[in-house]
Amino acid sequence: MRMLHLFDDARAAETLSDALYADGVETSVRPTRDDQYALWVVDETQMDAAKAMLARFQASPADPIFEERQRAARARRKAEEAKEKKSRHRVEKMRDQLAQADATPYVSYGIMAFSVGLYFLTEARPEIGLAMLPHGAGFTITEAILNGLTTKPWTFVTPVFVHGGLLHLIFNVLWIRDLGGVFERAHSSLRMLGATLLFGVGGVITELYWSQAPAVGLSGVVYGLLGYLYFRGKYDPSFPYQIPRSTMLWMMAWFALCFVPGFRVANGAHTAGLVLGALWGYLASGHLRRRLRK
Repeated sequence: MRMLHLFDDARAAETLSDALYADGVETSVRPTRDDQYALWVVDETQMDAAKAMLARFQASPADPIFEERQRAARARRKAEEAKEKKSRHRVEKMRDQLAQADATPYVSYGIMAFSVGLYFLTEARPEIGLAMLPHGAGFTITEAILNGLTTKPWTFVTPVFVHGGLLHLIFNVLWIRDLGGVFERAHSSLRMLGATLLFGVGGVITELYWSQAPAVGLSGVVYGLLGYLYFRGKYDPSFPYQIPRSTMLWMMAWFALCFVPGFRVANGAHTAGLVLGALWGYLASGHLRRRLRK
């Protein structure tokens, strides 16, 4: 840092400082013991440019260019302050996410425990499982949805936790442990509960239209979490988690295989969950908003 000039007037020192700042020369104005104002240039390699601007200012301090440079300096400072605020917000967000990384995913564990307990209960009492489905024989799809929503709305949620076999249960609860745990740690238990309801209920309703039968199991939620985490991690550089490409390819291969005739799988629920999760993850990433600003 080197001193460029001593001014008797603080306003003159600030005017030249702004003009230099607008040209990319960082300076500092400091009062002296003699009631003067020293203008310092931070980077000594820029002294020649600073001296040239000083000579121009001394020759014509009322030159309109200095007023223009002041406006440019204010605009630049405002832009840098906004950038710094955004950067600070990103750091605080990352700090919060790291703090949550060690948090226990209570909702995910609760979903796993409830699904396991319900499986053994419905194995012993099949009529309980049937009572949890949104419609029975003789109902049209429209009747099922309208009657279910008005008389038994919980039957659009409970099928998510009912499973048709032990392998079906194991597959889903293990994925909930992994994907649900990541989602819940990245966000919160409340949001994990909301995601489960969104992907689960969306899958149940979609499957009713898709195959004229209710979907059972957590598969729609699993694919919803998969879609969300993959697209959020891919398009949001600040998101702390990314789904490995190999995992996504494996899950998409299974997704496609389930469409082979003969497989009794809730493809409607899988598709609804995947689409909802992918849309949510992409929109939450801010990628579209950034593209539109360009």
